[in-house]
Amino acid sequence: MSTFDAARPAPDGSPPRPRRPTWAAAMATLVCLVLLAGCGGSSKSSSSSGGTTRPTDGGQLVVAVGGETNGWNPHQDEWAQSGVLVGSSVLEPLAATAHDLSAQPWLATSWTPNATYDTWTIHLRTGVTFQDGEAFDAAAVKQNLDDASSAPLSGEALAGMFKQVTVVDDHTVQVELNQPWAAFPSSFLTGQSAMMMAPKMLQSSDHGVNHPIGTGAYTFVSWQPGASFVTRKNPTYWQKGLPHLDGLTFKVLTDPTTQASALQSGDVGLVFTSSAQIAIQLDGQYTQLRDWSTEPGMAMVNTLPTVNGKPNPMANLHARLALAYATNRAAIAAQEGAGVHSPNSPFPPDSPWGMPENQNGYPSYSLAKARQQVAIYQQQTGQPNLTLTLTGTPDTGTQRVMQILQAQWKEAGIHTDLQGVDQASFITQVVAGHYEVAMFTIYSSPDPDQNHYFWSAETAKPEGQVSINFTRYTTAEMQADLKIGRENPSAPARKAAYDDLVRQINAAAVNIWTFSTPYTLISAHNVHGLPSGPDAAPFGNFQPKTWLADLWVG
Repeated sequence: MSTFDAARPAPDGSPPRPRRPTWAAAMATLVCLVLLAGCGGSSKSSSSSGGTTRPTDGGQLVVAVGGETNGWNPHQDEWAQSGVLVGSSVLEPLAATAHDLSAQPWLATSWTPNATYDTWTIHLRTGVTFQDGEAFDAAAVKQNLDDASSAPLSGEALAGMFKQVTVVDDHTVQVELNQPWAAFPSSFLTGQSAMMMAPKMLQSSDHGVNHPIGTGAYTFVSWQPGASFVTRKNPTYWQKGLPHLDGLTFKVLTDPTTQASALQSGDVGLVFTSSAQIAIQLDGQYTQLRDWSTEPGMAMVNTLPTVNGKPNPMANLHARLALAYATNRAAIAAQEGAGVHSPNSPFPPDSPWGMPENQNGYPSYSLAKARQQVAIYQQQTGQPNLTLTLTGTPDTGTQRVMQILQAQWKEAGIHTDLQGVDQASFITQVVAGHYEVAMFTIYSSPDPDQNHYFWSAETAKPEGQVSINFTRYTTAEMQADLKIGRENPSAPARKAAYDDLVRQINAAAVNIWTFSTPYTLISAHNVHGLPSGPDAAPFGNFQPKTWLADLWVG
């Protein structure tokens, strides 16, 4: 588990605060949301903030991020991890993610379900205003939640969940659902869709894509796409005494070497990177916080019977098992850098949802068993060999991993054609089911229910239709597990259900696991406020980052 996002008491003494695109285009955006900006062991913190413990106010901080987004509306725009980090400077969620992955009060102070968990009453923090002076109140929250449930992107993920949002009083809303949702706080309230936008932002002609307005510690100043996002201190921020900085500037630097050079030259004070090599290179020279196990990478298979009018070899279980047995995950991870983790589950073993790696049912590397599975595939299908196409984006990192997989699979008698396509084409192929095996990273959410649509039968569509269940694999038992995971308030019951689900997808070999993304925050020694230790939460995910107000330089 990673180390980040400190929990501390709120000023009022409450618990720790730890126009729109087409539907098809929005679904492409959803896939962008879960794509890896740069492919990526165990998470750790190396070095420490050290130095003075008393924060000082003032100064500017420049933060390097590895990717850009196409806009700043969290309900519809392409927010990979870098986008979430940048957007969190201006926008805040209703709840924050605590170190134990539970929901903790933030803009909402409490939430209470009815007996059947299909109605939630949410109490809101008082004395909060949006950066344009509008009141943060129940009416504004209702407008946000109504928008989240109907927007092309977030609305697809939330399809059919929201029945009605009612304003009870100025600081209380009631959310009625169409089914029980016991996981609602940690699955929805802490997520990107619960980041609150000012009514004027939602009502603007571009729906706030170019000018975000929230309740966050920093106020938007300017955005140069592909270059920079500039903010200044919010003088009316609800947390008294925060933020410490006069402003944050986010600088887009896509190349890891350029990121390192900018840090070394002093052009930036903080880098958010997914390059293990840069983290290793700079280890000991700068403060580092590592989250190297939260986001697992994989070669994801499509289980549809045909692809592009031809039989799909990946529809055959033995073909998929052959890939799983033939993949030397440890060797792939080692190629990425010392300490990079090799996953075999959606959840790290040390997370609350993980289990020992030898108990989750994933096939261990064995060339002999891989060759046996190839032989069974040939016997069952009458095919002379097992031939497949592996698709991925053309960046150097992804292509390197694809070539390693091609060589490993060849040893088992598997022929692999490599296909590198631009991101837009890649997205289109995946969501429409026009692929056999694709390089991917998903499942980084703290609560497994946030991954519901990746496994659900409702989101598994035929080829040619947009499908959020990218593998199209589903079973009645998986559906039962997903129902328990969403509706049952018992943590042990939910854990057992997700354990069963993991064993099912591993037995079906729909994810050929590779390595986890090595996300690292690297800062100059005069940058403080990046919390670490037991009170911190993972940061290599799409959760809002509620710690930016705590940063200071000195």
